[in-house]
Amino acid sequence: MTGTSIKITVDDREIAAGLQQLVDAGANLAPAMEAIGAALLFSTQRRFEAKAGPDGQAWAPFAPSTLKRMRESRKPAQLLRDTSRLYQSLTYQADADSAEVGTNVVYAAIHQFGGDIVMPEREGSATFVTVRQGAGKTKDGRRVGSRLRFARASTRAKSRETKRFTVPAHAVSIPARPYLGISPADKVEILAIISDHLAAGGGEARL
Repeated sequence: MTGTSIKITVDDREIAAGLQQLVDAGANLAPAMEAIGAALLFSTQRRFEAKAGPDGQAWAPFAPSTLKRMRESRKPAQLLRDTSRLYQSLTYQADADSAEVGTNVVYAAIHQFGGDIVMPEREGSATFVTVRQGAGKTKDGRRVGSRLRFARASTRAKSRETKRFTVPAHAVSIPARPYLGISPADKVEILAIISDHLAAGGGEARL
């Protein structure tokens, strides 16, 4: 799994002890790992709905400047779910040794950890229509004075002026909005899964 992922082989004594008990009992860890991976995937998906990280901290909202320039087609704005590509890419893998949940989307890491994206210098242009005194009318027949306005598609063929400009190189800061990780509730669920598998094999959890 490329992109961003977090394995459940965390440094947690209780979870490690529970897994060791399964090993000592001669159990195949694959079914337990499969259940743990599925549980963590479900928990990760719920964070997109709650808009909060594994620690329960709410994600940073959109900056006012971002909302101001956002296209109407993107509203109402949805944190990390503009196209749902990241959400839909979430998956898990499990085998007899490990379980992991993550995504192969290349921009996953910047949202998980935050950081700056350097935007290179670029050239741009804007087209305006110039309406001179007496040369234009509103829909109700009133004359309009000289003014400069953005050209609509229907008027671009008329008196127009295109201005070119340079957007300098700049950095865009992306706040961390963690969605991968193990919450206290996840730990409880993992331990419960281990206990269930120990009980199914005739063993007893000592967690």
